[in-house]
Amino acid sequence: MKTGIAMVRVSGKKIRSLREGQNLTQLYLATAVGVTTETISRWERQEAPTLKEENGLKLAEAFAVPLEDILAPVEEVVEPEPEPEPEQTLPALSKKRNSIISLAALVLAAAIVFFYFTFKGNEVVQLSAQRFMPAHSVAGHPFPVVIVVDFESGKNSSLLLKEQLPAGCRVVQSVPQAIVADSAFLKWIDTNGSGKRSFSYIANCAAEQGGQDSFSFEGSLLVRQTRKQEIVVNGRSRIRLSGFHWADSDKDNIIDDEELLAVYDDFGRVEGLNVDVEEVETIWMGSAYRWDAKQLIFEIVP
Repeated sequence: MKTGIAMVRVSGKKIRSLREGQNLTQLYLATAVGVTTETISRWERQEAPTLKEENGLKLAEAFAVPLEDILAPVEEVVEPEPEPEPEQTLPALSKKRNSIISLAALVLAAAIVFFYFTFKGNEVVQLSAQRFMPAHSVAGHPFPVVIVVDFESGKNSSLLLKEQLPAGCRVVQSVPQAIVADSAFLKWIDTNGSGKRSFSYIANCAAEQGGQDSFSFEGSLLVRQTRKQEIVVNGRSRIRLSGFHWADSDKDNIIDDEELLAVYDDFGRVEGLNVDVEEVETIWMGSAYRWDAKQLIFEIVP
């Protein structure tokens, strides 16, 4: 039965191969597409190979591959040899000519509509992703990271934000809850459309053997409408281990009024993010502080 819904035929083997190759779960794919895990399982078993094109695009987006990479191979169809046409009378030829003209007009109209929506849909989406994080922290002490994403689009679009922490660093908490692999690779899928929003997490870094004291963070933002657009997360990307609290930006063993306000503005307003503002305020109320590496605490100088 014909419907107005665009359908595609996917390959179960390709879906399963991509999922296992990227260490993804059926639950992750089900969440990304908006279906059940049983549906993902049926797709992989080739029990329901035909699905909506919209779901196919979401599935490809979760793998970060083109839709064509998950489609089933096109079966070859043997075309029958055309039968010779009978001789046409003049009325029949006139009628045939009129039909051809009408068909050509329909094709031209369809082409105009197609190109209009194609070029309209291919407008470049304005994307930006900015990372805010301290320039330094104490080894093993938690510090906040906030990524502000902003993009303008003519229609609602989903996004995929990825953040890779360097070796020696791990995630303690994320807001909103991210999909975390190996405690150091975060993925957020957001389907709320265009606009401005924040993705945050708490992390800590420990010096590895060899005395490494500098760590680099990497992230990317993917948005897909009629075509894929991906950018790198900008902003601060490196943190250095030191004996100073992450809120002490000038590293003078004092958290002054301006540094305290910066903590509130940059990190304290993220709802649900467990930034230890109380610790920052305690240091701020003292005249100075110092890091006790043996007891792993900040000592306050009255």
